[in-house]
Amino acid sequence: MADGAFQNYALTGKTALVTGAAGGIGSAIIERLAGLGAGVVLADQTDRVFEAAAEWAAKGFKAKGIKLDVTDSAAVEQAAADLNAEFGAIDILVANAGISYESSTEEHSDADWKRCLAINLDGVFYCVRAFGKRMVERRSGAIVAISSIAGVRAVRPELHAGYDVSKAGVAHLCRVVGVEWAPHNVRVNAVGPGYTETEMLKKVGVAQPSVMAAWMNDIPARRLLQPAEIANAVAFLASDAASGITGQLLMADLGYSS
Repeated sequence: MADGAFQNYALTGKTALVTGAAGGIGSAIIERLAGLGAGVVLADQTDRVFEAAAEWAAKGFKAKGIKLDVTDSAAVEQAAADLNAEFGAIDILVANAGISYESSTEEHSDADWKRCLAINLDGVFYCVRAFGKRMVERRSGAIVAISSIAGVRAVRPELHAGYDVSKAGVAHLCRVVGVEWAPHNVRVNAVGPGYTETEMLKKVGVAQPSVMAAWMNDIPARRLLQPAEIANAVAFLASDAASGITGQLLMADLGYSS
């Protein structure tokens, strides 16, 4: 790089684990981190993760896929032990795995509520704890968790209280742990994506054009975010360029939450 200052953005020599990595925003995050020089471990609960890792490896990136259910605390702990032993260290954790259920609060089932919080909040905590405690021991590491605009304001017209509450919890978890681990040189931050043009969102737009119109009307920039724009925010927080930032929620939402 021509300007030495920009070397702080490079991730050469580091290893990153990304959960929910088999598609959507996860794929964009993998592409950005690998492009900046990191070795990447793709974690997902579906077998698709192995195919995705092979595709990245075929492009010349250092990539490995593992099947992981983030709601299984013991499995997450074992994965952290195994991967840190295999790679010497997991330097970057991106807790991206998440789901959503559409339901009015009065009809929100117990099962959907528990499943949403189990993946979106419990799973983030298990990963932060398992991989983060090893970073604390080494006194080095960066964690980025994916929150949402729904974690900071009541979005509309969609209805998903479980999702909203879980994402608010992710943001506050990063604040609390970011402060707790600051003396250990381990940074913990969150990114709050706005409406992002993933395959899932496209399906909503096709099925419910009035919902898409409402979203576009509320977004100051009058457009959807691209997955790469979320990945850019994640990569920044994971890099040494953000060495002074911890316990923060960075909104990447085109002004929606302002």
